[in-house]
Amino acid sequence: MRWSALVPLLALALLSVPGCGDSDGPSTSAPAACHAADVAADMDEVAAEDVGVYLDAPASAGVDVLRSDLEKYLPALWGLDSITVSSGAPDGSKAVSIWITTSDSARDSLGVTLTDGYVLRRSDQSVTVYAADETNLAYATYGFLERLGARFFHPKAELIPSLGGVRLPKTLDVTEKPAWPTRGIQEHTLHPIEMMSVLNEPSAEHLADAKQYIDWLVKTGQNLIQWPLMDTVPWTDFAPHAQAIADYAHSRGVKIGAVVQMFAESSLQNNYVLIQSDATWQADLEAKLDQLLGVSWDVVELALGEFIGANPADVISWLNHATSYVNGKAPNVELSAQIHVGNYPNLWLDYQGKKTFFYHLAGYTDGKLGSSVHTVFFFDLYRDWGTYKHDNFFLQRDYLMEQLPKRKVRYFPESAYWIAADVDVPQFLPEYIYARWLDISSLHKDIREQGLPELDGHVMFSSGKEWNYWLTDYLAAKMQWDPEADYESFLGHYTSSFGACGSELRTDLSKLTELQNEYLFDKRLVGYVSGEDNVLDLGFIAGYESHPRRVDFEKVTAMDEGELATFETNVIGELAKYVDKLRPLEKSVVARCKTADDVVKPWCDELSDGFVIDRLRAEHTLGLYRAVIDSARGGSTSLDLLAKAKDITKQAETVIARRETGYRFPLSQLVDAYQNPTIYEWGYLRQTHLACFWHRQDIQAETLITEGFPASFSVLPSCDD
Repeated sequence: MRWSALVPLLALALLSVPGCGDSDGPSTSAPAACHAADVAADMDEVAAEDVGVYLDAPASAGVDVLRSDLEKYLPALWGLDSITVSSGAPDGSKAVSIWITTSDSARDSLGVTLTDGYVLRRSDQSVTVYAADETNLAYATYGFLERLGARFFHPKAELIPSLGGVRLPKTLDVTEKPAWPTRGIQEHTLHPIEMMSVLNEPSAEHLADAKQYIDWLVKTGQNLIQWPLMDTVPWTDFAPHAQAIADYAHSRGVKIGAVVQMFAESSLQNNYVLIQSDATWQADLEAKLDQLLGVSWDVVELALGEFIGANPADVISWLNHATSYVNGKAPNVELSAQIHVGNYPNLWLDYQGKKTFFYHLAGYTDGKLGSSVHTVFFFDLYRDWGTYKHDNFFLQRDYLMEQLPKRKVRYFPESAYWIAADVDVPQFLPEYIYARWLDISSLHKDIREQGLPELDGHVMFSSGKEWNYWLTDYLAAKMQWDPEADYESFLGHYTSSFGACGSELRTDLSKLTELQNEYLFDKRLVGYVSGEDNVLDLGFIAGYESHPRRVDFEKVTAMDEGELATFETNVIGELAKYVDKLRPLEKSVVARCKTADDVVKPWCDELSDGFVIDRLRAEHTLGLYRAVIDSARGGSTSLDLLAKAKDITKQAETVIARRETGYRFPLSQLVDAYQNPTIYEWGYLRQTHLACFWHRQDIQAETLITEGFPASFSVLPSCDD
């Protein structure tokens, strides 16, 4: 959530508050060119007239989409004006056949018994793309197209190289099976992200965008989209729009889910709330569920809010009644509770003589109620660090493992945070990709080794896709089809689309991840490249932690010399090492991306800007702290150091302006101030656009240096409007 939702809560709370190891630098040799067509270098060339493409599956709306996409993507890849996709099995009229099929004869000829997943196999002059049903055949078809060089990176943009002729892989023998049944995304539309209006505000344009998004889910091997509903959207307008999305999703084998708030006291944003009053809870609950079930949802998730608990017996009673009521009214609807985080005293309750975490009360409910276990930011279930005042999220992993034998369990992590931490700073943090790989691979391994029932699924909490945050969503989807593969292989899948420079870019991206592991995670420096707004600062004062906190400038000036020396060693010195190691990586990626052709350029430019902004942000922080430290010691260079840091803010604004030309939704939607159904009256990249977190810290440091006291909220940009 966004912390401005906490303003009323913070006002009350404040009444009680008193007045990655070292790595070698990149190669210095001339960079290999980034040309998309190079992906065909190891493929066979086939004469176009010798190739036949056959779609052999029962007729349906979904198969019609597959046919249309094959007739769109294959000519684009092969440089043809058009291609005909024939119905049925190959008839022998072509020397080379591509047989895309669900047929029993293909299954028998391949010698497989696969019921979930697909097979891609080349033998002699034929390629067989097989799956047992239409849904898996779609995954197989797009998997085959990606092996020809296509990359379905983003719902609104794809990388499709032109290979200069018909090209087929020399060898192809792939069997893919998903790790778990449910693989999807929660577009967190309580935030004003790209998909907020698409999913919640009815229009023909938004319905078209929603269908395009569902198509992207299928192209990436996923099968669920869910989003939080809002009380600020009139139900009579929303319901037909949601039903139209559901109808199209179902035609493509995709489920849709609604996320609703269980009780009003915990609703800090514009949620759709089930229970308004304890006194009328049953009538409230049933009436709202009846309304909700008027749309063909496949999944309904019950959110229990943040920061605010409730009576344990009441919560369990509410959850059990919701479960039995939905099961009676719509037995095919999957119901689950979201298991949030927050290590605050009011969220630890006495239940049955045991100290119990509020969100884990769901573990005492009817086993028909599933659990979606949440973590936040780039933290994971395995490494010893966390936030929301948790030292780590091991308690979530323990709950997940304990509940697997009792109910369906999904894991529900984040691909971006949008709390002055990543995309809105901005920062490019492949640390997210690493964390999601660590969770997926480790859960898959640990669950099997312990002989537990498998996870029901993995659902990504998504808070925006620009500045390469689409990459976390895209690669996490890939990881769920190959959970035993190593991290580097997924980076390689991404960078291989850039052609001959791909292996070098993979190395650079891997080294960036190592640096972020070492400095931002292991050495706990991520707070120094994050930002703060007024509400976040109030939250820290009141005891609510959103993400790891840096040491404030004014606390640095209050240190004695011994403390200051330690701070310089442990923080400033390590930040300086981070900056120094970022520089050669940035230089390498920028140089490589200057060679990019028109197909690769948009993607390489985004990657390049990410490396640049990471270095600028760390260097900006470093400069401000050095200026403050020099001032605290009575030095004479503090204003010069401050001026250099402020100049870095200007450089960052140039990078941000450049990146905005590549945003995939209208710029005004993403950066302007305007009313919308969320509680935030601006697009989710507005603070990025304003470089607000940079300017705010510039003012903090300057006020402290020139005036000798901290800047008040009245003179600071709030970065929350």
